[in-house]
Formats: sequence, C-alpha cells, structure tokens
Amino acid sequence: MQLNFYIMLAEAVIILFELRSLMQSSGIDYYHPATQLVVKLTEPVMKLLPFRNRSIKGFYYAGFIVAFVLSVMFWFGLITIYGGSVNITAVIMYGALMTIKSFGYLLLFLLLAQALCSWLPATRGYSFMFGQLTYPIVAPVQKIIPPIGMIDISLMIVMIAIFALNRLAYSIFGLTWAIL
Repeated sequence: MQLNFYIMLAEAVIILFELRSLMQSSGIDYYHPATQLVVKLTEPVMKLLPFRNRSIKGFYYAGFIVAFVLSVMFWFGLITIYGGSVNITAVIMYGALMTIKSFGYLLLFLLLAQALCSWLPATRGYSFMFGQLTYPIVAPVQKIIPPIGMIDISLMIVMIAIFALNRLAYSIFGLTWAIL
C-alpha cells in the first residue's frame, strides 16, 4: 500500500514536468492560470537547466529530460531503501518505462478533459487549452477521419489507440508495466 502511494506521487511529479514540456511546445497562453501554476511548480528545477528553452523542431524537451532523471532517481532510491541490489540497467529501464507510462496517463487525462470541457460553455477556455496541448496527437487522426458534423471522434480513436498501446506494453513487460 505504501509503495503504491510513493509510485503514484512520483508519477504525479513526472507528469507535471511532462506537462510543462507540452505547454512550452504548444505555445499555450503564458498568462492562463493553469500555465502559471505549472510554471510556478516546475520553475525551481527548470531554472537550473542551461538548455531549458531549447527545442528540436519546436519541441521543448527539457521537461521530459527532468521527468526521466527524476524517475531514474526514484527507482534508484526505492531499490536502495528496500535493500535490493542496484542494477543500473534495470533502474534506467524502470525510469524509461515510468516516463512513457506517465506520458500516456497525461495524454488520456488531457483528451478526456478536452472532451468533457467541450460540452460545457463555461469551460471553453480550458477546452481550447486542452485542444492546443493534444493537437499534435489528434491532428493526424483528424486528417484521416474528419469531424462528422458536430461530432469529432478523433479523440476517442486516439484514446483507444493509447489503451491498445498500454495493453501491448503490458503483454511485453508484464507485471513490471502493471506496477509502474
């Protein structure tokens, strides 16, 4: 029970830095309250990085590097605390898998929040923000299957694809994937 709490807490911090990267990359309004919150929470770590404002083809990668390093540190610390022998290769693999799975959780949350916010007129600003964040992932699907009238099923198709990838990862990595 306690181990699950620590894993969930680590994933939340990792998701926060991944969200920072997505927000920088998508060019979201800097003065939006959600953007301000994410920046204030991540800035103490991000300001230490000399490459925090560098990008590759418009993708700001510093948040993902911090997320990966934090996940590797988490697994190294967890294995050390519980008295296991530290295998660096396994720690790096667990860190990479945790970073990838956390990114999947983040995408699912953003897609679901975008769909729910689009139904409520009072949350249009948040729906627009979530749409900006998920656009690079949803746009290729929308090119193949454009919206049908007022109904856009591309969000649902991307969610199903993420669930399928999650199932594939579970079949490859087994309980390791399930624990993360």
